[in-house]
Parts: sequence; structure tokens; C-alpha cells
Amino acid sequence: MTETAADATRPEPQSSITALHSEPPQASGLPDATEVVRNFNASNKAHQDLWSRTRHATDIVNHAADEAGQAEAATVEAEISHRAIQAEHPERRAPRPRQLLLAGVTIALDGLACNFAAQALGDDQRTTLVWTALFLAVLAGGELALDAYRERRQRTAWRLLAGGLGAFVAMLGILRYSFLITVGTEGYVAALAGATLFTAATASFVVLGYRALRAAETVPAWKARRRKLACDRESRAARERLNMRTAERDRLADAYLSEIRAALLRACPASELPAMEQAVRAHLVGQA
Repeated sequence: MTETAADATRPEPQSSITALHSEPPQASGLPDATEVVRNFNASNKAHQDLWSRTRHATDIVNHAADEAGQAEAATVEAEISHRAIQAEHPERRAPRPRQLLLAGVTIALDGLACNFAAQALGDDQRTTLVWTALFLAVLAGGELALDAYRERRQRTAWRLLAGGLGAFVAMLGILRYSFLITVGTEGYVAALAGATLFTAATASFVVLGYRALRAAETVPAWKARRRKLACDRESRAARERLNMRTAERDRLADAYLSEIRAALLRACPASELPAMEQAVRAHLVGQA
């Protein structure tokens, strides 16, 4: 038992520890090309300059890779934020600028009908244009207010405004009838038919403009989508810059390897040349 205890407390042979410390320091298992590179760079200033420029290009690539990673992370975050905001109003997905443009077009199409109504009040062209602009402003403001009240779920205010806007459209129809019966020669029936047609067109355009606004994304969703698109553009640009920097780094690394290949052949057998070249490239690209 005494011998067993002595064997258990006896220190292990130093050969295994020495073997661990004698292994090459490179974790990748590549041969150590440090001495060859040092001698090669010292032999000519151009070699040292090419090595330095390649290492500098590697630093630029690393910086570009960090920027690309940050841009991609920002893109992912912006995408998640946009989805979360959009989920509050899943039915409102149409691009807001386009829908506002469509609503503006519907108001512009009401211009002729409103002009007929304004001519019943204006004595000259300037006064008629002022009344026309006022009528169009009321219609546009009514569409925007209807959308705002619907968004805030103020049903009573929405119904009152919708009724008032309907009465305003009916008043425009009466003014059109007054104008057409005054200037027309076809009689009351033609004037009534024309006024009814223009009034129906005005009401239809107001409804279409309101529906266009209701389909538009909300302001927070629009801002979130713009941020997402901006982050996506920046991510693509950062990725392109990284590809350009990497290509430039690889060009310099290939040029250096083509010059040092002869020195590597003198320092190692031909069978070890690929491993030595890989070791040199690892040093150049910062992977050693």
C-alpha cells in the first residue's frame, strides 16, 4: 500500500509537458513561416512595402466587415420594428405618399364640377377661381378630417362631419343647377340632369379620396418603413464596400505570394509549399 501511495504522489514524467510546449504555436496547424517572411521582407524594400500595404488593406477589410455587420444588425432591427408597428393596422399597408397623391388627384378631378358651382357665385373669373379653390379646400379638408376621426375612433364626430360634407356636396349640386339653368338653353330637365351628374361625380371622388386615405399606412408605419428602406440601402452599400475592400486585399495578397514563392521553395520541400503559402496568406489576411 505504501508503494501505491508513493506512485500516486510521484510527479508525472516531464516528457509529455515538454512535448506540449514544443508544438507549433499556430492553432490552425499551419507551418511557421515567420522567419521566411522576415528575411524576405528584409531583402528588398519593395517586399516590405507590399507586405505593409497588404496588412493595411486587411485592417481596412476588418473595419468594413464591422460596418457591414452593424448595418445588417440595424436592418434586422428596423425590419422587426416596422413589422411590430404595422401589426397595429394590418389593413393599412399602401405606401402613404402614393395614397396621398391619389387623394389629391380625386380632389383635382372635382375641380371642373366645383368650377361650375363657383360660377353661380362669382361675377368675374378671379372671384370664380377663389370660390373654386375654397370649395376644393373644403372637400380636401373633409377627406382628411374623416380619416383622422376614423383613425381616432371618434364615431360621433365622424358621422357629423360625413353628414356635413354630404350637405356641402348637395349644396354644390344646387349651385351647379342654378348655373346650368341660367346659361343653358336645353331647359330644366337638362340642367337637372347635368347638375345631378356632376354632383354624383363629386360625391364619388370624395369617397374614393377617403378610401385612398384609409388604405394608406399610418405615419409611424411610414416612418418605420422609410427607416427600414434606408437601413437596407446602407446594408447593401456596406456589403459592396466590403466586397471591394476584400478584392483589393486579395489582389495584394496574391501579388505578395507570387513574389515570396521562390523563397518558400528554398526554405521547404515542394510538397510543403501549399501549406507554407497558406500560412503566409493567413498572416497577410490576419487569420494566423
